Amino acid sequence: MNGSVIDRFRELVVDESDPFYFDHPLDHVPGMLLFSGLLDLAVRADRLRARGRCPERVVAGLGFSRFCELDRGTTLSCRPVPGDNRAWTVAARQGGEEVCGGSIAFSGEAPHPPARTGTAGAAAPSRSAPADLVHRHRPENILVGEPVRRGRAVVEAAVLQPPAGEGPPPAFRSPVEIVEAGRQFATLLEHAEHGRPMDTTLLWVALRLDIPYRVDRDVPLLLRWPVARVPGRRSRCAATLADAATGACLGSLAYEAYAVDPEQYERARAR
Repeated sequence: MNGSVIDRFRELVVDESDPFYFDHPLDHVPGMLLFSGLLDLAVRADRLRARGRCPERVVAGLGFSRFCELDRGTTLSCRPVPGDNRAWTVAARQGGEEVCGGSIAFSGEAPHPPARTGTAGAAAPSRSAPADLVHRHRPENILVGEPVRRGRAVVEAAVLQPPAGEGPPPAFRSPVEIVEAGRQFATLLEHAEHGRPMDTTLLWVALRLDIPYRVDRDVPLLLRWPVARVPGRRSRCAATLADAATGACLGSLAYEAYAVDPEQYERARAR
């Protein structure tokens, strides 16, 4: 199957009434929605190449170069990387200008996870982090617990289960769920560890991840951050994803953003 058959394009669906992506009013398309749309496009393309095999891991690197506006269409594209059967170059564009771009790659066949019985080995319940610290308004959208310091070198937070809704929850956590939990963890650290004022806005610059494509929902997860401080307006957070029951490292997540106050944000939006 040649590359031209698999090249994919589609229009991003932006539903401002969506309670997850538009947890609160925004004046631009959120980065999480761009990531979700590009990931879904790459998954669909990969399914053709992999003949329906489910990937074991997803590795991605995305850069966010400008605001993605709500009042115009956003085109998503996905093209195969030459020489790599399961790697894709992805981009989101408005009016021919790239707002987000990078690569998404998949690997392996996901092994069937061992069954877990009861609550043996599960992590202790955690209270959810304060909504203002993770820049969320709806309690059901808070996906990380209160941060816990382990000595002077490490801060951890549990990855929470979304509250039960209508019908049974999905059996697996999706990459979008894990990446959003990591984003909330990184945001929390900016305020709780680095002392950013509560009216600070974090403008995404880059996202890097190497995580399981899906994690059994019974596996208790935590995010672990080795304490580090990068001076300046740019926020950088590199965290590991771990099995809270065994301590095993499952993957990594890294976020970069510009931290701006309300006046700086208004200037950025006026450009």
